[in-house]
Amino acid sequence: MTNSQLRSHIAIHSQERPFVCDVCKKTFKCKSKVSEHKRNIHRKEKDFMCDVCGYSTNYKTNLEIHKKRHFGQYLVKCDICGKGFYSRNLLEQHKNIHTGKRPFECNVCGKGLVNRNAFYYHTKTKHPSTSQQDLKRHQCEFCGKNFSFRQGLVTHMKSHSGENTFLCDICGKAVTSQQSLRAHYRTHTGEKPNVCDLCGKAFNKADYLRVHKRTHTGERPHTCDECGKSFTQVSSLTIHKRYHTGLRPYHCNICGKNFVTRTRLNSHRKSHGVQD
Repeated sequence: MTNSQLRSHIAIHSQERPFVCDVCKKTFKCKSKVSEHKRNIHRKEKDFMCDVCGYSTNYKTNLEIHKKRHFGQYLVKCDICGKGFYSRNLLEQHKNIHTGKRPFECNVCGKGLVNRNAFYYHTKTKHPSTSQQDLKRHQCEFCGKNFSFRQGLVTHMKSHSGENTFLCDICGKAVTSQQSLRAHYRTHTGEKPNVCDLCGKAFNKADYLRVHKRTHTGERPHTCDECGKSFTQVSSLTIHKRYHTGLRPYHCNICGKNFVTRTRLNSHRKSHGVQD
């Protein structure tokens, strides 16, 4: 590990954010994050431009969504007021304004908010010292991933249960959300907007980049409290701990045998002649 990589790693454990964007004054833990932020947010030259109004962005997906606004190409519309949206999730959050529902509960003070944006604005202005990790209190029992909202956990759980609702019109694969579908489309287009500033390797998902960077820093933040073994991802730790507890959550409905991971279950099902 180089001195630069070591400094970046140590900064992860600190609450200090000494590096400041000279344009908007947003603060960061690492100098490289300032450069990345300015490149994506403040850089005047953008990679993709709307030929209707001149709007520009660094992300192709953002441009595609933007252009639909010019032609009213909404996926769904509110049956109460007629407002259009590009995902069913945004529509459901919008309907809370009409029904009075406040399903996005602040984990700090208990206040209910009508939508995700209201939740983030509330936590940023009312609880600025609270870390994002402290706000994520809903955990998946299968892989250990944490979520700020219960609805996020419910949607995520569909990836384990096989209850998928969004279909790729290119290959037919079904995923659990519009966001996952956009990320999946990148496997067809080859688009990889998330680039490692240390080695230049690119990824189609920001999560993949975040985990990849740990190969440079040596960070393994998830440690088993039974044996002390550490992992780069919480999902790897969750699977590892099943070998201590004996938990086998994936069940073969043909012979009744249980498995630690879905991958092992799918491999096993092939012995029954089932191709997943």
